[in-house]
Amino acid sequence: MAAADLTASVLLTGASQGIGKAILLALARSRHSVLGLSRTKPEELADPARSLESGYVAWKALDLSNAADVAQCASSLEPTAIRALILCAVDYGADERHPVSATSAQEWHRAIATNCMGHCLLVAQLLPKLITNSPGIIVNLSSDVALLPAPGRAAYAASKAGLHAMLRAVAAEHSEERLRVYQLIPTFQSITSGIRRRRPIGFDFSSYTDPALIAQVVHRIVSPSDASIAPGTYLVHRDGTLNQYPEITHL
Repeated sequence: MAAADLTASVLLTGASQGIGKAILLALARSRHSVLGLSRTKPEELADPARSLESGYVAWKALDLSNAADVAQCASSLEPTAIRALILCAVDYGADERHPVSATSAQEWHRAIATNCMGHCLLVAQLLPKLITNSPGIIVNLSSDVALLPAPGRAAYAASKAGLHAMLRAVAAEHSEERLRVYQLIPTFQSITSGIRRRRPIGFDFSSYTDPALIAQVVHRIVSPSDASIAPGTYLVHRDGTLNQYPEITHL
């Protein structure tokens, strides 16, 4: 097997804010070649002249809820060597929790199109490139609701569960020598703009963490010098430690 191209790009969805942006900047600061994908451009990249990451980071517009846009983006990446794909883009649905009976068709479509369908299409179209640069790496920022749905968040839970299941199928189709699939489930909340928007004024965020913690974990996983973390689903703790989650492998 040919050696992996360590200069190949790391692709990341949801690059414009929150955990996705934290990962984008952390990787670029560590001199990984990283391409951020999002609907809007990260504000830190607006002025490349003052950006410490400008030599290692690029950005491309992508609306995951639009299947045609996903196909066009994947096609435009044909000349690009890719060694890792990190899935961070997220649509939480409505700001307020509500029962399934009150979930609109628009909310169902938006959450599933972005969180599940868009990511599934992107993974499917980029798989050959990842495997060519084996072992390719896929990291999914999953959620506890993918395995244990919470009341009032049906659309979000269904969309995250769908992507989680699809990636388990992808992992089952390929050996670890060709493709390493990681699904990360934080056991804590990070302070992001989306979280702030859904919390009431005056909310106490003292128990929440900085998105940089997740960025550090992802950095370990995609770093060529550290292959010590076996593929699989992991619970991520606020001290940065990982515990593998024992998913069902047979009935």
